[in-house]
Amino acid sequence: MADYKPLTVLFLSTGNAARSILAEGLLREKGGDRFIARSAGYRPLSEVHPHTLALLASEGVAIEGLHSKGWTEFVAAAHVLKIDIIVTLSEEARQNCPLWVNQKPVKVHWGVDDPLSAQKPDVMEWKYRKCFATLEARIATLVKTKLAESTGELFMQLKDIGMVV
Repeated sequence: MADYKPLTVLFLSTGNAARSILAEGLLREKGGDRFIARSAGYRPLSEVHPHTLALLASEGVAIEGLHSKGWTEFVAAAHVLKIDIIVTLSEEARQNCPLWVNQKPVKVHWGVDDPLSAQKPDVMEWKYRKCFATLEARIATLVKTKLAESTGELFMQLKDIGMVV
């Protein structure tokens, strides 16, 4: 039994249909009992893009429960759901990240290109694979890291992880 409380990580992107869903699925799969993974979007789309779910499933990542949602749900629930770490994945999410009332989550930006911005199917596939590989490497590093307890040190660790490609 763990003698620590798992850290809740919220991945934020623009539409919550590709990048943040990939990150949530990967951290759920690899994070064990050290992390609770969540995701949301600044302007969430009505559903997760089918290619996102297909890619996760093809890589053996569980997709049950993954769905598109806005971050207002998490802001509204801040009094009952503590967010420890916020990772923005899009520039728009970074610029518009809301404040969490009575909470001071560590916020860090891990920018990744949006696969849904591609116009051609082959380019979209390449962007999905690149996005997945980048997030997989960063999350693998996160999971292996003994995280600092101080906010400043934790921020620096997370920022360094964001440089992993």
